Amino acid sequence: MTTRSQAGSRPWLGWLGWLAAAVLTILLVLTLTGRFDLSAPTVTTDRVTRDVSVLDAVETEEQVVLLTLGIQGLLEESSTGEVLGITIPGSARSSFMRYEFSALAGIEGEDVAIEETGEGEYLITIPEFVLIGHDDESFELVVENNGVLSFVTPEIDEVEMVGTILDGGVEQEYLDSNDELLREQAMAFYRGIVSGIDPDAAVAFEFAEGAGGRD
Repeated sequence: MTTRSQAGSRPWLGWLGWLAAAVLTILLVLTLTGRFDLSAPTVTTDRVTRDVSVLDAVETEEQVVLLTLGIQGLLEESSTGEVLGITIPGSARSSFMRYEFSALAGIEGEDVAIEETGEGEYLITIPEFVLIGHDDESFELVVENNGVLSFVTPEIDEVEMVGTILDGGVEQEYLDSNDELLREQAMAFYRGIVSGIDPDAAVAFEFAEGAGGRD
C-alpha cells in the first residue's frame, strides 16, 4: 500500500503515468486516422519498385550491338556494249573488288518487348536481328579485264560496287549463319540487365521471326 508520504517522496511516478497516457493517446489517434499501422511490415513497395526498374532498364530506344562479324570476299562486276540489243564482241568490261570489313550485328532496342508474367518473372521478346553499321572497311579494285572494244562500254563505277557490297545480300547471309550465336548474346545481355536489378528474377525469351524461336 502506497501512502501519501510515499507518493510525495517520488513525484516522478505521477509524471511517468501522465507520459504513458499521452503516448497511448497519440498512438490511438494515429491508428484511427490510418497514419500508423500496428500490423506486420509489408514488402509490396520494394517489389513494385524493383519491377518498374527492370521494365525501365530493358525498354530502351537505342540500338544494341550484340556481335561484330568479320566479312570478306571478292565481288565481280561485268558489263558489255550493245547496239540495237546486240552485244558487241570484245566490248566486255570486268572488275574485281576485294572487300573486308566488320559488320555490327544486333537489334533495335525500341523493338524489344518485356512482359511481367508473375512476381519476379519476365518474358522478353527479341526482334529480328539486323546489321547496325560497319567498321574497319577496306575495298580494293584488284583486277580489271577489258576487251579490245571495251571503250564503247561505260566504265564500271567503283562506288556502286561498294554500295552493292554493303547494301546487298552478303551481310544477310552472315546474319543467318550466326543466328544461334546472336540469340545467345541477346539472352546473356538482357539476363545481365535483369539480374543486376533483381538477382532472383526468372527470365524467359521469345524470338521474333528471323531471330530464332522461343527459348
